[in-house]
Amino acid sequence: MMTPKPVSGLVELRDITGSPELSGLRELYLANPSSPVRALALISDIEELISVGPDTVALLTPDVARGGWMISAALRYAWERRACAIIVPEQSFTQTVIDLARRLEVSLLTTNHDMRALAIDAAVQMGVARAGSLARVNRFTQRIAQARDLRSALALTSDELDGVDALIETAGAVTLRSSSSEVKPTATRSHADRAEMDAGYERVAVPITSVDSEFDALVAYVPESAASLAEQILAAATPSVRALLADARLKSTRDSLPVITITALSGDARGSGVDDPSREALFDEFDWLVGGAYSAVFIMSDLPEQTGTAVHQLWNAVVPTVPLARLIDGWIGFVPESAGRTRGQLLQRMRQHMERLRKLEVRVGISAEHSSPQQALRSVREAWLAARTADPLDTSGAALVEFEQLSARLLPQLLPYRLAEQIGELVIPDLLADPAADELMRAVVVYLSHHGSASAAAEQLGVHRNTLQTRLKRAEKLGVPLSHPEDVLPMHMLLSGLLRGR
Repeated sequence: MMTPKPVSGLVELRDITGSPELSGLRELYLANPSSPVRALALISDIEELISVGPDTVALLTPDVARGGWMISAALRYAWERRACAIIVPEQSFTQTVIDLARRLEVSLLTTNHDMRALAIDAAVQMGVARAGSLARVNRFTQRIAQARDLRSALALTSDELDGVDALIETAGAVTLRSSSSEVKPTATRSHADRAEMDAGYERVAVPITSVDSEFDALVAYVPESAASLAEQILAAATPSVRALLADARLKSTRDSLPVITITALSGDARGSGVDDPSREALFDEFDWLVGGAYSAVFIMSDLPEQTGTAVHQLWNAVVPTVPLARLIDGWIGFVPESAGRTRGQLLQRMRQHMERLRKLEVRVGISAEHSSPQQALRSVREAWLAARTADPLDTSGAALVEFEQLSARLLPQLLPYRLAEQIGELVIPDLLADPAADELMRAVVVYLSHHGSASAAAEQLGVHRNTLQTRLKRAEKLGVPLSHPEDVLPMHMLLSGLLRGR
């Protein structure tokens, strides 16, 4: 067996079958024109097929390809070894042989040329194709080395991949993409959705290896026919992307030093330990960088080392010009309100981007709006407390909490649904067994939320006042105490917890 030594570079089966220099080839069955070809093997003995590697084109000499039985055996060997095609001398072929090639998805070609001469010509064409592929990748490597930031690097990668979005994923979550518009359905899918990806597309991922971003990957969803080329393009882009990621982290650290200084004025740079400084005069000596109204944003993660890249990409997508400082249990930033970005717009953009990071269980808290440097530490404490009450897995947007919502968010923390359910089974079993339990509980909760105003509660529920009174009396008969003030607050908490879970 004569096997040319494989070299790096992309060659597809179409480069061989479509080459004018190999015009003597005739296709009996072509499984996939874009199949990668890594080697050629001239087979002079049928058993030599056992040792061929994947993605090999096997050329059978006349001594091996004697009749349909031998060709069928060669097809089975090729299938077992994951060879992509076999080429046999011109002869009479039965439909059975062609059908077998189709079932095994091994391309079958024939030629009336001398097989040894064909092997040499095919090897030459592979070299030409490899040279063209390597030249293209080399040109792309030179272009992407000039990219000034991550988004422009991803845009160049996307252009090289014929417009398919190039993505940065961290622990499976998309943290940055080349397209600023809405992504094509096949371009960015969560892991749960990828099984439903449109047929014909393949996920190609190349790790971005560095010390502190081992969970990062450069990803593209491309047509199956372009997967081999996409892998080479992404691999060529990775060094530049890695360098730009490192540069972004360094710039973020440098720009965030003033923010860290603000929290350090209390003597403790941890968000959980921030206290108001005893001397407000310290702020008079500090060059406060935010003018006018601002809000503090605290981003919290249980795994900050693993999610750092994703957090910075989230931040850069929302407020790229604002420094983000790393603290012990998260990150803090002070976002000014500007003519081009109101607080409402900030919240909307944060929620949109956090949807992609849900798998990382990132929590975000936003302080109330403040206007003076003396309120900076208070804003940090507000943002940190709001983040502590956030639920990263909540699909209703509770992964981001405003400080003004803190009171409403405390209840799920104090009385989670499972605990409420266990208490309810013992305290109000008759109510929970009633077919209209949810309706009755909702009536009580709304009634108590309106400070005992039956008219206001009935209006919110959209029922007549007498209907509400009937439901309240029914709830009392089933064990809900509404006559004793000391029982009202605990019952309100219990029923609210039960309704949340239901």
